[in-house]
Amino acid sequence: MKDIRDDTAGSGTGLDRKAWDRIVSWTGAIVAVALILLGGFAVYGGMFGQRNVQERLEPQAIAFPPADGMTPEEVAEVGGFAARPVIDGSTAEAYSRYIGLHLQAINEGATYAETSTAAREEGLAPDIAAELQGKADTLFKGETLRSILLNAYGWWTVATIALWAGFVMLAAGGLLLILALLGFRHAGRAEQGTAPATS
Repeated sequence: MKDIRDDTAGSGTGLDRKAWDRIVSWTGAIVAVALILLGGFAVYGGMFGQRNVQERLEPQAIAFPPADGMTPEEVAEVGGFAARPVIDGSTAEAYSRYIGLHLQAINEGATYAETSTAAREEGLAPDIAAELQGKADTLFKGETLRSILLNAYGWWTVATIALWAGFVMLAAGGLLLILALLGFRHAGRAEQGTAPATS
């Protein structure tokens, strides 16, 4: 039986197999290079973000107390981080929860805004107002530290996502580049197979 591809190649109409191979291969090669470039930038950005968070946290020398120095509530909440330094996103997020436990005990769970407002109410005895203001100051410092730690956790998470996305793009780009090269090779063989014989 006559190969239909032979008719297509010699008819002069449409695109033959080797032309399609070249088009698909060039398209794949361009997409592969784009993925590799984007993946490289993503990996660099992810590593930069993680390193930046670490460089901000390490000088603070924040560390969890050992397990025997924690209350049962603290052990239940962050016991798995006992005695660990706060140097990355996961430990920053856990330490923010550790601070949160302490803040809840300062003024029966009231926030800084609520406590500060209560301290400014008219008709309060001076000693009660001063006590509430002292609690408000403590809550302000604690909530500020919590927000800083949670901000570090957020950036660490974004950097980690970028890092893994970069690895995936690099792998996909590399695989696509290999397939594109195989396509070029196949097109070259098809061209050699259809070349007219010389006498």
